[in-house]
Amino acid sequence: MTAESWTIIGAAIAVVGVLAPVLVGMRRDLTGLTRDVAHLRERMARIEGLFEGFVHRDGKAPNPSA
Repeated sequence: MTAESWTIIGAAIAVVGVLAPVLVGMRRDLTGLTRDVAHLRERMARIEGLFEGFVHRDGKAPNPSA
């Protein structure tokens, strides 16, 4: 192999070495974000369930004398 080929191979390895930690960090951040969104959806469903206890789905308030 020529010196030019070794230079290209070395540059490719250097680029991979720089990008790999960045990509792993991004994957970790996306995993955390996905988990946070799941928790938020669960909390919103609980709040919606509590809210439905006070106001029916059709928008009418429950009759307190019933």
